[in-house]
Amino acid sequence: MGKKLAVLLSGGIDSSVVTYLVKKENPDAKVVAFTLLLYGNEKDLENAQKVCQFLGIPCKVLDLRKPFRERVISYFLNEYRKGRTPNPCAVCNWEIKLGLAVDILTEQGFEKIYTGHYVRKVNFLGYTTLARPKDRGKDQSYFLALLKPERLKYLEFPLGDFTKEEVRQIAKEVNLPTKSRKESQDICFLEGQKLKDFLLQHFPPEEGVFLYKGKVVGRHQGYFTYTIGQRRGLGLRLGKPVYVIGIDAKTNTVFVGDKEELLTRRVNLVGVNCFIPLREIQRLKLWGQIRYRTPAKEVEKLEETPEGLKVTFKQPFSGVAKGQIGALYLDNEILACGGVIS
Repeated sequence: MGKKLAVLLSGGIDSSVVTYLVKKENPDAKVVAFTLLLYGNEKDLENAQKVCQFLGIPCKVLDLRKPFRERVISYFLNEYRKGRTPNPCAVCNWEIKLGLAVDILTEQGFEKIYTGHYVRKVNFLGYTTLARPKDRGKDQSYFLALLKPERLKYLEFPLGDFTKEEVRQIAKEVNLPTKSRKESQDICFLEGQKLKDFLLQHFPPEEGVFLYKGKVVGRHQGYFTYTIGQRRGLGLRLGKPVYVIGIDAKTNTVFVGDKEELLTRRVNLVGVNCFIPLREIQRLKLWGQIRYRTPAKEVEKLEETPEGLKVTFKQPFSGVAKGQIGALYLDNEILACGGVIS
C-alpha cells in the first residue's frame, strides 16, 4: 500500500491546485482531502467536494467548530476587551489549521499534510524553518510565525515556488471546478460584516472619551472599536489629522495624537516561538515585521528578557499595536522566530 497523504482543501483556488498537484505527483499514494469546518463554512464544503469528485479522491470533513470558537473567536474577543489588536489568522494557523488538524491527521497515520499557504519550507543551519515564497505579494510566512516547529516535519507547502498567476493558470489548464473562484480578504468569521459591527454584537456600547494632550476632544461608543494608528472614522474635528496612539480599556479612554507620536524603535515580544535557537540568530542580520502589510525593518539589537524578547530597530515603525504578531527574519528572508507584541 502506498503512502497516506492528506491535503487541507478549503475549496479555494490555491488549495484546489495543491490537491491536483499532490494527486498528480503521487500516483501510488492514498491521497485524501480534508475540509475544516470552522465557522459554518458550508459553501467551502460544497466547493471542496466538487474538486474531489473532479480529481477522483475522497473528501472528508474535520468538524473543528468548537475548538475554533474557543481558541480563535474567544481569543479575538478577549484581546479586544483588553484594548489590544489581535491577529486571528495567525492564531488560527498555530492553534487550528496547522495545529489541532495536523495532530489529528498524523494520529490517523498520514505521513504528510499539504496546504495552500504561500511559504517555503527550508533548512538553515540544520534547522527546519520557513522562508518567504516566490510570490512576495502573497507571502504568508508572517501568519505562520507562531507555528510549532515540530509540526513542520509533517507539513508541505507546494505553492512556495509558484506565483498566484501561475496557480491561476494551472487551475484554468486543468479546468478545476474552482478555477474562477474569487479570494476573500476578510476575517472568515466576520462573514462580510464590518469589524465594528461584529464587536458591537458582543460588547454593549459604552460611552467614553477621546483625549488629545490631556484634554477631552470628543466622545465614542467603546474603546474596543479602535486600534493603534487609526486615523479614519474617529469623527474628530481638530483642524488637522490625528491618530489613535493609546487605548485604556479600564477607563474606556482612547488617546489620540500627532503622527510622530506613533513612532517607536522598540518592541517587546512575549510567547516567543523560535524556529532557530536564539544563540544562533543573535549573531546574524535580522529583520522584523510588525504587521502583515508593513514592510520589515532591520534589527539593531535583540535582548532576552524574563518575559520574552526586546527588539530595537534601526528605524522606527509607526503604529505598533499590542496583540499583533512580531516576526523576525534572517536577511529578511528566513523566518527565525515570532511572538506577540506586548
